[in-house]
Amino acid sequence: MAYITSVIMIITFYYALKKAPYVRSSKLFLCFYSLFFVRVIFSVNHEITFQPVFAGQSLTSLSSLVTIFIVFVLINKKYLTYRAIVPYYIVMVLAVLSTVYSSEWVGGVVVLMKWSLLVVTSIAIIQLFYQFGLVNTLRPFYYLFMALLISQAFSILLGQGKDTESLNSTSNAISYIAGYAHESAFSILMYNGFLISAILMIKKSVKPFIPFLFLLGLIFANYRTLLISAMIPLICTYLAYFYFGAKKDTKVTVFTLAIIFIGIVSTLFGESIINRFGELGGAFVNVGELMTIDYSLFSVEEKRLLSSRIYLWNMYLAEFSGFSFFEQVFGAGPEAWANYFEVYAHNTFVAVLFDLGYIGLIALIIAFYCTFRMILKSNEGKLKLTMMSFLIGFFIMSNSTMPLWAVEGVHLFSFIFTVAFYLSKKN
Repeated sequence: MAYITSVIMIITFYYALKKAPYVRSSKLFLCFYSLFFVRVIFSVNHEITFQPVFAGQSLTSLSSLVTIFIVFVLINKKYLTYRAIVPYYIVMVLAVLSTVYSSEWVGGVVVLMKWSLLVVTSIAIIQLFYQFGLVNTLRPFYYLFMALLISQAFSILLGQGKDTESLNSTSNAISYIAGYAHESAFSILMYNGFLISAILMIKKSVKPFIPFLFLLGLIFANYRTLLISAMIPLICTYLAYFYFGAKKDTKVTVFTLAIIFIGIVSTLFGESIINRFGELGGAFVNVGELMTIDYSLFSVEEKRLLSSRIYLWNMYLAEFSGFSFFEQVFGAGPEAWANYFEVYAHNTFVAVLFDLGYIGLIALIIAFYCTFRMILKSNEGKLKLTMMSFLIGFFIMSNSTMPLWAVEGVHLFSFIFTVAFYLSKKN
């Protein structure tokens, strides 16, 4: 399946360059877009690119280093001084402090590399927005995400699925992820495609059914965290497009069709939805109680709730509560969780608290808040609602997995942040 996806992606890459010749007119755009494309190709061919090739680094990690270097060389350095980027710098400085305190030097380098990637990626996109505009910058990336959607369709037709829940639940859910190693990374790409297509739809640059196709992609990828995260953006995006500014008769029609659609989905897929998401209600009702008891007292069924997430959060917080005062302030150290546990926290905020302590958690919250404030400053009502919903979706996502630990998640947050920045500055 990886070969089919690679061929589709290569064809789409050249198609995008032909449809958007302005990409080739800018060294920054061409290099950044090409590096983005290469990263996707590497991730699809994970059996080759995830293996160490030089100094213990894989091709995927080396591609991130190359991206940081090349994009940094090409960007206009004046953007490095923008106040909007300061929260990133705060996280990086605090990561250095945590590294020095804990002596987790390797983990420190990894964390700094990811946040450096976030900085240069964000600045590159901002610069492209100012040079080519919102729609022209996003469209070439939209083509690549559509290619992934087409690749997923091929994986469905060929029956190339992956059983994602056999170890954690009885649902035995199948994920169709076009050759990707894990449904999480692929689902983040689908969410990113959903975001970009939603913005283009609001700008009347793509048909209204396109964002819904990416939602279907998320459904077939079958990663519950991302599906839940996409519900608020789905509602708000189509509400903004069809409802805001519409005539009264149109609003009634939209509302009626939405109710009919929900009824049809409930009738046709109600049983499947209950089987896949039925445990969520019980988990959320009992999460407060489960977080107050010792994780060693969890029953087998309680350990399996939310694919063991509540159990993991309890373990991390219990270990963190036993830290000394300075350990709680600075954390165990960047990426230090691997010294304590076999499985990562599946929660961005719990993971940051454990690794970087209270100072790291506060810095991360500031970064989210600053993005939230920028969205509020936008005068474009439809895009404001759309972007706010995607930021909320990313926040929900971050509470059940760790998107900022993956390059796909770094790219996703970069697009959310930069669109928010651009809209706020247009005023």
